Amino acid sequence: MVRTSFHAYYQARQLEQLSQEQFVPVFASSDIQIYPFQIAAASFALRSPYQKGAVLCDEAGMGKSHEAMLVINQKWLEGCSRILLVIPNVDLLQQWTEMLERFYTVPYVVLTNREQWRQNTSPDTPNAFIQDALVITTYDFAADNEDAAKVVNWDLAVFEEANALTGVYQEGNKQAKALKRIAGESFKLLLTGTPIEKNIMDLYGLIWFIDETLLPGEKEFLARYLRRPENYPELSSQVSRYCFRTLRSQAKRYAKVPERVLMTVEYTPSSQERKLYELLNAYINYREKKAFPEMDPYDLALRLLGLLGSSTAAILQTIKGVIKRLEQMENTQEELAQWQEIQAVAESITQDAKATELLTVLKQGFALMKKVSAKRKAVIFTESVETQKMLQRLLSQEYTTLSYNGSTDYSVIHRFKEEGEVLISTDNGAKGFNLEDSAFVIHYDLLYNTLKMEQRIDRCHRLGQQCDVLSVAFIDKNNFADVRKLELVNKRMLVTNGVFGITDDVLGGFTDDVKGAFPVIAQRLRSKAQVEQDFQCTLDTYEEDNRHTVAAAEDVLFTTFTKELADKVKLSPQYIDRKAQELNNALWEVAKWFFERYNEKNTDCRFVIDESRRTITATTYDQLPVLFYYWTGSRNRPYRSQKVYGMSKDFKPKAGQITLSSVIGRGILHELECSDTGSLTVPDIEEPCEIGLYSVTLTSASSRTEQAVLCGRTESGKVLDEDACKEILSLPVQDCTQEGHSAPHWLKRGSRPHGLDELVPTKELLAAEMEKLSPAQADEMERMKQRVAAEKAALSWELNALDSQVQQAQAELEAVTGDRLKRLSAQKRVTQLRQEYMKRQESQFFDAMRLDVELEEKIKSFAEKEKLTTKVQREFVVVIDKNAKENN
Repeated sequence: MVRTSFHAYYQARQLEQLSQEQFVPVFASSDIQIYPFQIAAASFALRSPYQKGAVLCDEAGMGKSHEAMLVINQKWLEGCSRILLVIPNVDLLQQWTEMLERFYTVPYVVLTNREQWRQNTSPDTPNAFIQDALVITTYDFAADNEDAAKVVNWDLAVFEEANALTGVYQEGNKQAKALKRIAGESFKLLLTGTPIEKNIMDLYGLIWFIDETLLPGEKEFLARYLRRPENYPELSSQVSRYCFRTLRSQAKRYAKVPERVLMTVEYTPSSQERKLYELLNAYINYREKKAFPEMDPYDLALRLLGLLGSSTAAILQTIKGVIKRLEQMENTQEELAQWQEIQAVAESITQDAKATELLTVLKQGFALMKKVSAKRKAVIFTESVETQKMLQRLLSQEYTTLSYNGSTDYSVIHRFKEEGEVLISTDNGAKGFNLEDSAFVIHYDLLYNTLKMEQRIDRCHRLGQQCDVLSVAFIDKNNFADVRKLELVNKRMLVTNGVFGITDDVLGGFTDDVKGAFPVIAQRLRSKAQVEQDFQCTLDTYEEDNRHTVAAAEDVLFTTFTKELADKVKLSPQYIDRKAQELNNALWEVAKWFFERYNEKNTDCRFVIDESRRTITATTYDQLPVLFYYWTGSRNRPYRSQKVYGMSKDFKPKAGQITLSSVIGRGILHELECSDTGSLTVPDIEEPCEIGLYSVTLTSASSRTEQAVLCGRTESGKVLDEDACKEILSLPVQDCTQEGHSAPHWLKRGSRPHGLDELVPTKELLAAEMEKLSPAQADEMERMKQRVAAEKAALSWELNALDSQVQQAQAELEAVTGDRLKRLSAQKRVTQLRQEYMKRQESQFFDAMRLDVELEEKIKSFAEKEKLTTKVQREFVVVIDKNAKENN
């Protein structure tokens, strides 16, 4: 409850900064029902300050307009007042205005004709697009008035039925190009239920509208993806960053995705390996462990026994590290002797039993691959780099073996596709790579994470794979860590069918007899020809359904609302309702304080406050008064009072509803003022103290956040944290005095340093904000790298196209017989093309080097610009005592 001007001011500052708790104030300011997928879509759109736009492409009837309004409201609450909503026609515009009137309190202006233009201009503001409100217009009106519209530096531009913009990259599409110029550097939110109406180039146009540099050039994109659904998974890594799609149902896709066949090998460790396990287990259960003094036995078991389950090489590296650490510590002779014994046993193991089983699996598996016409290629995944190195040494004796752990470039993957037989990869290779050349996946180490296990298999079990995929895993059922991993994988798989987007199991076919199991596997693994034949039968069976085969395959391009995503949505309906009520109660108290103070200071109008109905009515006035002035972006505009205000969700007119996003609500919070200093008499306080309110603003080139912080200190010198200050301010106040300059937040001036200034936790706030921004910054730097990669790919595409011309000319030359002149002409063309190819190849090399240098500079510049700076503004300091202090 508001008690003094200091309390009211503090509450106003809190409410004004609630935009940081994303979407909660939006729901408090509107009358809509919350749906998790709408929160997920809006969160997806606003997940990064560096994102230039998003495409919300839900199926019809799933609420794209409400998702857009969540984004609009959130931006509005964050202080972004330049928001443009562009709709194809007036009919749809009417639907939007009806929705706004019914559910939302963001002010809006409609501009679709000259009369509306005239009504929203004045001699001081001749451009009707400059408004402190949401501007709603049509495609035609905006394009026809491009010069006026593009003058505005829009914060957010929303386009309904954005499928009309897909031809923006084409030369003749004048309207779409005009709308893109109007949107400028704003965040662009595109709404469409049909992101791909004709073909994949529609999607290209939508992304191009957001940022023409995000995807490869038109020709390259066309050649790579048009009518090539098998390449869509590759494309999805880029497109899914910008597209969010919620389906009414996840229909089964009728694309040729072969089956997967699973085998889990239960191997038996050697006697020496078992002895090593027992020694480690005994140490784990040892009461006092100086090498791991703070580690829980359960966690230590998972760590050490997990490394042992990977390989002796992996655990040996840790053993040596522990011994080195113990040698530098005092009074560790007994424990050191234990670890030295463990090391001796580990070093006596010349080859792991699991590695021996792997050799058998590879031999049997490659024989089976030959039988089903699959390539002689296998992908082995390990968790440990040491295990990877050990396997590299072992397998290189018999197979062309390559390793990938993220420390090398893509050339390793390319070499594997061209000439390799075995690729040993850490889980860095389980993300994004297309390894459909291999139909043989081996989980040398199990994982706790089911999704990551699925990602491993998906490198091979994917669109474009021509054969059934054999997936083999290894497990030691007597190893605690392996058993725990198995339990977690099975538990997660049983949650619900496909909740994580997994439609197949990741483990199965348990056996302790590898040689005996392969004949059984051979009965299940279909040949390449059989896979194709079965697929054709499926096409015949589902002929009607498969008219939409490509459309179904295209769904992989979008981020969809899965159970996994739903679990990340923390805003439950119950939480929203409770929190919205709390916010609106606080806003009502601040609004009452504002109008009570107006009644005290002015005689031109009296506002009657009805607590039971939560209304505020203007009475005894000749003319409704101006309550405050607000900045429109170009000038200050007076805000004249309504006749009546109210807090209820169904209050009419909407312009009189007091919410966090309404003009009156925002104005009250913005204009509320208090003095710089003062004193409070609080009889229940334990010890006199001082409490200060500070605003801490954190700013970078792309982000700005502001937070109200309370700091305090008792008379005896005890520091009061935020919670303690809040508790004291919640106590009943007997008396209040104000001193110094009284002003709203935006007019607060700097003053002399105060003893409480040093208590403001700027470092902690800075660290917390950096923790939030770091993933987005990393994502933006990755996007820069992908953009350069796309430019390099375009250079390669041009070179490959020229190479194709050389090959074609060579073929034409070889086809010429008898005609000497014709042969000379053909030879000349081959020579010219080869010379051009060599020049282009050299040019490509230097262009690629230039791109790498430019990328390095861009990343460096980006990091510099995005460094956060802090600004601390002291709002007020109050002295709090049991007894009123006499004024000097």
